Amino acid sequence: MRQEERLVKKEFYESIISENETRHPIEVLGEMFAEESKQDVPELTSIRFAQGEVYYHYKDFEAAIMKWENVHNEMEPWAQKNIGDAYLELGFHSMAEEIYKAIATDSTVLNTEVSLQLISLYIEENNHEATVDMIKKTVQMNPDYPNVTKIARAYFEEHQDWMNAIELAVNEAIRTESLYWFEILKDYVEKNITTFISPSYFNEALATLYKVDQLYFEKLIVALWKSYQTEANYLQWVREFNELFINIEVQSFEKWRNLSEVYQETYFSFINGNYFIKDLTSLVPLLLTNWLKIAHDDHMLFAASSILSWNDLFPASIRTETIHAAESLLAKADKTMDQLEYLLALFDSIMKWAKSHQLEVSSKLQWFVRELIDFDTQHILVTGFDGRGKTTFVQSFLSDVLPNRLSNHIVVAKDDEKSELKVISNHKINTFAPSEDKVVTEEAIIEWKSPSPFLKEHSIALIDTPALNGPKRSAVFDALYLADTLLFMLDVNEPFSENEISALLQLKEQVPNTPFHFVLSKMDTIYSQQKAASLIEETENKMRVYFPNAKLSLFSANYSSKEKFDEFSKLTDQPNDEFTSLRAERLVYYVRESITYLLQQRLKIENDLVDAIHQNEDLLAKLNGAINQLGDVKNEQIYLIKNAYQTIIEKVRQKMLKNIPFQLQQSSDFITENSDFRKIHLELNEEMNKRVRHYIQSTILPDFYEKMSQWIEEAEGEFHQSQIYLNELAGSFNQIYGEEILNLSCDFQVIDDWRRDSDRFTNSVQLESVNILLRHTPSQVIMKSTNKLLGAFSQNKAMLSNRYKKFVETEDYREVAELITNKLLLPFELFEQSLERDINLFFKNPETVLNKAVTDTENIISENRENLEQMKENPELYQDPLKLFKLKLRQYEWMMMASDIREYA
Repeated sequence: MRQEERLVKKEFYESIISENETRHPIEVLGEMFAEESKQDVPELTSIRFAQGEVYYHYKDFEAAIMKWENVHNEMEPWAQKNIGDAYLELGFHSMAEEIYKAIATDSTVLNTEVSLQLISLYIEENNHEATVDMIKKTVQMNPDYPNVTKIARAYFEEHQDWMNAIELAVNEAIRTESLYWFEILKDYVEKNITTFISPSYFNEALATLYKVDQLYFEKLIVALWKSYQTEANYLQWVREFNELFINIEVQSFEKWRNLSEVYQETYFSFINGNYFIKDLTSLVPLLLTNWLKIAHDDHMLFAASSILSWNDLFPASIRTETIHAAESLLAKADKTMDQLEYLLALFDSIMKWAKSHQLEVSSKLQWFVRELIDFDTQHILVTGFDGRGKTTFVQSFLSDVLPNRLSNHIVVAKDDEKSELKVISNHKINTFAPSEDKVVTEEAIIEWKSPSPFLKEHSIALIDTPALNGPKRSAVFDALYLADTLLFMLDVNEPFSENEISALLQLKEQVPNTPFHFVLSKMDTIYSQQKAASLIEETENKMRVYFPNAKLSLFSANYSSKEKFDEFSKLTDQPNDEFTSLRAERLVYYVRESITYLLQQRLKIENDLVDAIHQNEDLLAKLNGAINQLGDVKNEQIYLIKNAYQTIIEKVRQKMLKNIPFQLQQSSDFITENSDFRKIHLELNEEMNKRVRHYIQSTILPDFYEKMSQWIEEAEGEFHQSQIYLNELAGSFNQIYGEEILNLSCDFQVIDDWRRDSDRFTNSVQLESVNILLRHTPSQVIMKSTNKLLGAFSQNKAMLSNRYKKFVETEDYREVAELITNKLLLPFELFEQSLERDINLFFKNPETVLNKAVTDTENIISENRENLEQMKENPELYQDPLKLFKLKLRQYEWMMMASDIREYA
């Protein structure tokens, strides 16, 4: 055993005791100490050091400390360390720490042991920061020392200090190039505890691992890749790794199936519409380049076609040598693919994306795709020039007659037990009974279903088109890509005119792989068999020039059903592999058309938003104008109605102020010579009140009621005129809206309330008695005193009666009249004060509705402007996914080219 190992284990004493010694070390060392002490210059240091070790092992720590404190030779640093150990055992942590830190030595082993003891001390004190710091220093100082990295890893994992645990694993993996540490790192990655770390942190470790073990390199890469997939720094990982991997020379014999699969999954996830192209342009070229160099055989077709399709859409983004390599590998790729499955998945993803973005998906294009994947039905398109008997030919195979109104449309005739007509436009599909006379838009396709034994037996759908030389000739190209076979109608009297040949070549240019066949119609107009044979031969010769594989059939309206069916049967081809390939080719067309349609929708949406903003701004101006007009109408009504009411009140007031004094003066006839003049003032006052009440009840109130009723009728008439105006206003706005949005009904309950108040005010009015003669005017005081003085003298009654009459007839009653008038008119005046509020209530609903319409319109304008601004500022939100759909379609075309190359080879 080496000396340092004995010192570490505190077993130095064994080196100075004989191996054959059987006595206790304490006894042996004691004798050695006694013997050495007898020397002239005794050397007791080693013995004391050894004694300290024995005492320590027997837990006599104080004795051990005393021995070690007297060690002063080259073993002193070890003695100090042992003293620290003893204090640590005794629980004196601060003293132990102080001693440990004071040790100065060049011995790496001793320094390491001191550090390990300090680590233990800090762990006992739960001092995490000091523990981590000491662990890091120890690992840096002597990582190969037994248990150093093991202790470090255990401590970091126990305390879930993942940053330091990962750092330890990465550094040790790089330093030792040991798979042990790479396995630990991979375990951390798979537990998703490395995802918070920047991907570039692992670059050096990965480069090291590639040199050590390529197989494990792939495993760790795949683990890291999957761990970052759901993290914010995923794109950073893809960039960092591919920049590292591009500089690694991969050997041809290396197999990378798992990594190749990850590359494929990553690329397809990038182009599924969830990323912006600006984020991909710096990532994908390097990604595809690396994928190609490690692509597994199963992924070779996809890797090569991905590079070539990306280069088509983003030229010069991938190096030329990579493009050449992709072209070379594409020809060698031997994996077949399900063409229709790929295209249908692409079409489905386009449809889902469109719906998720609230975009209109063309119903017509979807219908075309559904027809293409119906492999039980063969679509035969029948076309030709006007007057060639095309519709008659199609009609001869149907039981029900096609309506004449459909002659300018594409009509797809199918067999079905029940007759039915479907109108298929870009916007919707409507189903009608054949008898319904419905308007059909120009761009629509008509699906006509009716019983047809021939179509059913041969599983055929006949496509009738407008004439190729007519105004609707462009409609033919709408359904051209649906056709499995094209039948061109020829007139036996003028077959293959120059215009027909020109039209045929245009059609063939569009669908070069579609079989073309011909029908020679109007055979009943040729009476000579020899001439008929000559015409048929001439027609076939012309046909062979342009269409060498075409077939020719004869047709006449006079043919029997069997003859027609037999002739037609010559032209029908049985579905085969080419039939399936042709359908896939057609599907490519409709997928591309779908992308184009959605791009057009993008422009349409923007234009619609602009139009909507302008329309709503015009509407807003009209609504604000309507609110102003309503305000003018309301203010005018307030003025007219209040003014009319005030006129009534004023007339009643003047009438009462004029007639009440007269009524009171006429009360003088109540006074006679027999009156009791001691109480005459009281009786007369009561009589006057009575006469005033009678006058008001019999004259004023009936007149007032009549005037009020007339005023209410006039007000109601004004209100009705206002309502008529508002109804017209609402009608004009609802015409703009296209539906019944505004209802500007006023509240006529106001009129009923006025009638109720009028009845209440003018019926059963309770007038309190007014002090007319008992007021304290000078004349009344004198008369009252005179009554008391002279009342007892009967000879004065005539004179007193005359005096009273004269007083009553000449008294000024204006003040009394005004008092009575004011009392009577008080509720009417209060009613007047509420008129403006009531008229406002009458117009409240129209005001509320118009103000809400203004707010709603302002919100629509604001929302449309925001959407328009967003579309202009972020066109990639819409355009990027569609461009990536084009990329996928282009990739499919490259893969199909690879299939063609293999077949040709």
